[in-house]
Amino acid sequence: MTIKDLKSYTDKALEKQNNEHIIKSSAKVQTTLQLFKERLTLKKLNKLEGEVTECFRYLLHKSDLVHRVAIDTHNFSLSLYDPQGETVPKHRLSAGEKQLLSIAFLWGLARVSGRNLPIAIDTPLGRLDSSHRNNLVERYFPTASHQVILLSTDTEIRQNELQQLTEQDAIAHQYLLQYNPDERQTTVHGDRYFW
Repeated sequence: MTIKDLKSYTDKALEKQNNEHIIKSSAKVQTTLQLFKERLTLKKLNKLEGEVTECFRYLLHKSDLVHRVAIDTHNFSLSLYDPQGETVPKHRLSAGEKQLLSIAFLWGLARVSGRNLPIAIDTPLGRLDSSHRNNLVERYFPTASHQVILLSTDTEIRQNELQQLTEQDAIAHQYLLQYNPDERQTTVHGDRYFW
């Protein structure tokens, strides 16, 4: 074996050893990154749980109904808990309370994201009783985002709610979309509501 052969063998052995070290290090880095991702996801989910809980309790008029909202880390399903830590079955919620839970979830997501996201709500007050309607009009619509679009019927946002939103300076523009069945066309009327 010549010195050249020995040097070539040594260089190959060092290269092989270096490659093995890189492979082992890469596996460790991947494991560390996966762990970091899981912890970050858990941290964000915990923050989201807190925000959704706060938003839901803020919108509800039955403040003792739900004490905490939990989010499953595997399938992201929601679980509700009363002040004693007992599960609150979702079927126990009224249709309006379920609607408020959905709104609270979206509101929580927007708050956790830290971004100004526009919000569009179709039939915003459809299944709500007067107390929940009032909570949404007073507490949610004016502060939900920099841009909130409400697509309502004339029986949803009535003169009373419109007056409340106007007094809170929560309305920038209003439009009436009027459908003409003969022409099969919708006309947009600016700065106008149903009356």
